[in-house]
Amino acid sequence: MQPLILIPCKSFATGKSRLSSVLSPDRRGRLCRCFLVNTVYLAAGLVARGQIHVVSSDGEVAALASELGVGCEGEGDIDLNSALTCSVAMILAREPENSSRDVLILPIDLTRSTAAAITVVIAAQADAVVVPDRSEQGTNLLRLRGDAALKFRFQYGDDSFSKHRTEADSLGLKTEILRDPLLCFDVDTADDYAVWLEDLADPQRYCSREGRQKPPF
Repeated sequence: MQPLILIPCKSFATGKSRLSSVLSPDRRGRLCRCFLVNTVYLAAGLVARGQIHVVSSDGEVAALASELGVGCEGEGDIDLNSALTCSVAMILAREPENSSRDVLILPIDLTRSTAAAITVVIAAQADAVVVPDRSEQGTNLLRLRGDAALKFRFQYGDDSFSKHRTEADSLGLKTEILRDPLLCFDVDTADDYAVWLEDLADPQRYCSREGRQKPPF
């Protein structure tokens, strides 16, 4: 059974604020749009588009999700963890047949991620699979088995990698930590952005996938 894939996305106007030293607000907005498009295409190579849900309360994000043929969940100006909790509950309540599906949280800025790498995460036998970032502070990918997602308290923010492991342990979930160089890379800081630009300039390093777009600047 295909998993549900949830793609959190801040508003294009506020996303990637940590890149403000190298990008103007307009360029950050266009970058976030590019990242979201690429991530939806990536997810669509893994599951049917009906199993993909962008999580955002922003109207522009919702409009782009609709153009891409996927749903958008999120109401009001609430934090990411609350938005994910509400979205999981609403999707499963609306579509009870999905209650036994796995749930994968897929951020938009994993620019080196590939379908093959994510398939390993989906196929893992553990109840919870956590992929840390390179510093092992943040959580780049989180996959939860079936109804565990309804009980799970999302802990995105500072030290989320450790907090997600603690939450899984508290629920008695069998947890697997996967460290993949492709999935551990995300674009968070100016240094990350510089590395990503190098990837763009070198097709051998810019992992190919259908539908990938370069930013329009």
